[in-house]
Amino acid sequence: MIVIPQGLKYYSRQVENKSIQKFKSELQDKSESQDEVEDNYKPGDEIAIMRVKSVGLETVIVEGTDTKYLKYYACHFEGTAMPGENGNFSVAGHSSYLYNQVFNELHKVKINDKIEIEKGIFKYNITEIFDTEAENTFVLDQDTSKKEITLVTCTDGGKKRLIIKGEIEE
Repeated sequence: MIVIPQGLKYYSRQVENKSIQKFKSELQDKSESQDEVEDNYKPGDEIAIMRVKSVGLETVIVEGTDTKYLKYYACHFEGTAMPGENGNFSVAGHSSYLYNQVFNELHKVKINDKIEIEKGIFKYNITEIFDTEAENTFVLDQDTSKKEITLVTCTDGGKKRLIIKGEIEE
């Protein structure tokens, strides 16, 4: 019975690691050729690498929040700001024991911990940590007077959402 979840977890981690390496290689190639980093992403495209060193997190962020992406990656909510832009760069990820467990350790972050986004390098200071009901989408609201990040993951057996909010270091 434990073999299936462990196998899925292993497979999910392999898929994620392959994407991280691919994206890092693409970033290196673009920096060497001096090309602009593209912002016209399609669902499933890798858009950035996210690190939260305080909890040992490094993961690729892909565009879109379809279930087929959430199984393996942290996912950018389409229609929210991109890294470093004015607005709310919003990202979802699983914290479960079935798939990749992308955000399993987020509950351990603290105010003023750093979230790094590699697409360029953007650093956000964590300013708020709270739980909310799953249907409360206000956490995705866009305030274009500031540059924010919002991380969203399940808590309480999927009944609620853990929200981590931060503001960019300028």
